Amino acid sequence: MNIPVIDPGARANKAQNRRVSAQKNGKTPPARSAKRDWRTLALEIFFLCFGLLVVARLIYIQALQSTKYQKMAKVQHLSEIPLLAQRGLIYDRSENLLALNEARVSVGLDLRLVKNRNEYAEKLAPLLGQSAATLRETMRGERNFVWLRRRADPELAQKIKALKLPGVRLEKDSRRRYPHDESAAHVLGYTDVDNRGIAGIELACDSLLRGSNGRKIIQRDAIGNALPEVSIPDVPAINGKSLILTIDYILQTVAREELRAAMESFDASAGIVVITNPNTGEILALVCEPSFNPNYPASYEMATRRNRAITDLFEPGSTFKLVTFSGVLQDKKRDPDDIIDCENGVYPIFGEVVRDHEKYGNLPVRDVLAYSSNIGTTKLARLLGKKKFFQYARDFGFGMVTGLELDGEASGVLKNPVEWSGFTLPAMAMGYEVAVTAIQMTMAYGALANGGLLLQPKILTGVIEPTGEIRRFNKTEVVRRVISAPVARTMTNLLEGVVEHGTAKTAAIPGVRIAGKTGTARKSLTSGRGYARNDYIASFIGFFPANEPRYLIFVILENPRTTYWGGHVAAPTFKKIAQRLIASTSVKEQKMTLEEMTETTITKGQATQGQVTTRQALDTRSVIVPDVTGRAAAISAAMLEKLGLKVASEGTGDFVLNQTPAPGSRVAPHTKVVLDLFEVEQTRAAATSKMPNLVGLSVREALQRLNLLKLEALVRGSGRVARQYPSPGANISPGARCEIECQPTVSTAKTSAIH
Repeated sequence: MNIPVIDPGARANKAQNRRVSAQKNGKTPPARSAKRDWRTLALEIFFLCFGLLVVARLIYIQALQSTKYQKMAKVQHLSEIPLLAQRGLIYDRSENLLALNEARVSVGLDLRLVKNRNEYAEKLAPLLGQSAATLRETMRGERNFVWLRRRADPELAQKIKALKLPGVRLEKDSRRRYPHDESAAHVLGYTDVDNRGIAGIELACDSLLRGSNGRKIIQRDAIGNALPEVSIPDVPAINGKSLILTIDYILQTVAREELRAAMESFDASAGIVVITNPNTGEILALVCEPSFNPNYPASYEMATRRNRAITDLFEPGSTFKLVTFSGVLQDKKRDPDDIIDCENGVYPIFGEVVRDHEKYGNLPVRDVLAYSSNIGTTKLARLLGKKKFFQYARDFGFGMVTGLELDGEASGVLKNPVEWSGFTLPAMAMGYEVAVTAIQMTMAYGALANGGLLLQPKILTGVIEPTGEIRRFNKTEVVRRVISAPVARTMTNLLEGVVEHGTAKTAAIPGVRIAGKTGTARKSLTSGRGYARNDYIASFIGFFPANEPRYLIFVILENPRTTYWGGHVAAPTFKKIAQRLIASTSVKEQKMTLEEMTETTITKGQATQGQVTTRQALDTRSVIVPDVTGRAAAISAAMLEKLGLKVASEGTGDFVLNQTPAPGSRVAPHTKVVLDLFEVEQTRAAATSKMPNLVGLSVREALQRLNLLKLEALVRGSGRVARQYPSPGANISPGARCEIECQPTVSTAKTSAIH
């Protein structure tokens, strides 16, 4: 077999020949190794850049973003529990509780620990009183935590705990409660669902009462167990400061009861009573009717919740005559015994006619005031002149706010003389073409009572720090001197004549020197043009004892229908309030004497057995006995029974002289409270009346009618009154209980449609 022999040289020659031939034909063979080198280089560059980006990102995260991601990690594992501050309490001047905090529980849910939200909604709905659909809607979204119900009954906590649902959080909470319901409602005001002040002293002093919330941080492990987080310190809650008001709860109650009785007796639509200490400017009682219950403010119209003693303006009528007479005596234009011709009751001036309610001829200045002669007052005002009249009106505080520690005070209307018409001076002398508030008029007459000084009214007399330390505000703020002390004494003497033999004889109390002035004024039309024919404001303002005034009382009744004269409507109401005030003051002084006699037997700083200090923590399982001394016996008994206490009485009379256990005692439910009764001489006897027809009225309207009759109401249901007991027309006595059953308006409408 012949094996071919390959010549390497020949093979090389052939390859060389092929290359030469290709070059001649214009073709170049591919450079495969060069192409492979370029791809490798690009790939290496790509991986190098990617690596550099990863390294840069890691450096950025570690060096610049570490704090951010640490916070994100903490959010996933840490929870913040709010520590709620307790709102400060509110007391009257004797440290009777007017506003307190009721123990409640709020139910929340940590949604990060909830696996099946529908299951939670089905289980919690019956306990929370909500539908499962509502709870599912509440739990929707990406939030970590939601509140399911705020400020629920504490008994609910045990029922929810029994379900053992992970993520459910129960927090101690509180709800504002006013134990005396409508009493002092316009002074106290009320709070919203978050315990923030909305009106009254709750709003004006919200920054003091509110305090500041704290927080507590806990961490959770992978399975949701709570562990303490020691790296973040707790921030403790700082409770709010408590307030001591100048209000005297007993006087407040007396004023409210008598005002309601007067509104019923004279068929008035509204009323105001203000009681002050004219020597200090302290507001001892402030009542507006119709009133509202601050525990349920949303059930009442906004107009009812308004503190009309400081917000509403009215033309005062003859009570404004203090400006004319004070100015005339201070400037020595006339003396009290100088004679003024009262023109037999008719006096044409500047195209108008000034009339008196009686035909008077010549009267001394003192009797011009005593008989409230418009003509005599007009002539005296003209002697004083426009500028001086305006100056004295301004000095008495009209046309400007008084500075009372409550929001919403109106400044009134006092026109500058350049705006006056020819008849403005006579009109203002009679109390028209000027608008005032009840608190302005009260402070103006206080200047007469205290010797000529206009004082700033005050309703806050002390602050109790969370530590228990009490800071008192006893300083009396003098705004200005209006008239001299001798002129003030002369004016007081003239005002005594008004009560002794003038238009206010119905205000007289035997043995008590009373100085005061009646007022009767037509109400202006809402359009601002002219006056209503049958709508009046009847008023009386007085102070006693006239020689050393301790109390000043201003009574206003709006739209009385049986009679409208201030001397027939407001003055008798003043008298009844003053009689009960004198009686309760006597009782209080006797009690103070007894306390002083026994004080040495009690160790300083300790409370009598059975008593609790007003700053002691509230126990929802016990009842704090309210102070009912000086109150009407029937209403006191109804209030105590409403608190779950039994009532017994000793003696005879319409009012409470003393009580056992003592006010402020902490007792168990169903404890018997014994009331010692007394009778006030010349006080209106409790009389039976007819039960009104309440069917068809709203709950608010029905309660207002029952309050006017001093009846205790027991309400079942909501909406409008469908049934009542006693039936309409039945004989009833003050303090009796009336049951009303209500039905929603929608249900009633549906029933009517069916039948």
